[in-house]
Amino acid sequence: MITHLRGRLARMDLAGPLVELDVHGIRFEILVPIVLWPELTELAGEADLSAGEGPELGLHIFYHVNANNPLPVLVGFLRRAERDFFRKFTTVEGIGPAKAVKAMNVSVSTIARAIEQEDRATLARLPGIGPRSADKIIATLRGKVIAEAALQDAGVERPLETAAFEERRLIADAVEAIAGLGYSRAEARKWVEAAAAEDPSLDSLDAMLVAVLRRLDAR
Repeated sequence: MITHLRGRLARMDLAGPLVELDVHGIRFEILVPIVLWPELTELAGEADLSAGEGPELGLHIFYHVNANNPLPVLVGFLRRAERDFFRKFTTVEGIGPAKAVKAMNVSVSTIARAIEQEDRATLARLPGIGPRSADKIIATLRGKVIAEAALQDAGVERPLETAAFEERRLIADAVEAIAGLGYSRAEARKWVEAAAAEDPSLDSLDAMLVAVLRRLDAR
């Protein structure tokens, strides 16, 4: 059983949402609730993760495997209490680890308070939950998450918009890629931000690099 991992942040993928953690040369793919993305993004900064420049990160791990799905699933949290809540959350009928990860786009404290206060509307707005699952969550967990309701976590009460995080990570990755061609980071950032402003539809690293290189060729 894996309960905690500490290593270098090697990759972030908001589509998962997941990160890869390099622990002494072994990479672990770890799902992370979307609500943790602001803290992870701030930690990563503008580091070139693919070049091994990622910061050190420790995650409390929820380890899941069963007979129907023998491939282990790792879910990571910044605080132990978040992992403990997640373990309770997945005891609700119909809520497995993957569904629970996507549902958690607000803080654990916010979800726990909604459960204890029988706030069905707040729970029903969580991704993939809905009114029927909200009722199951309240029936299963009310009275069991009082401590989590008082948790001092990131305090995110409104669902996170992920587009800003995707754009920030894309720009950082593109700057590193252009700088890797021999240009200064200042020049690379200026060109990448100009390309992004000119064409907001650029949504992948390859598309961004092509746009920047075309601008350079046209100079």
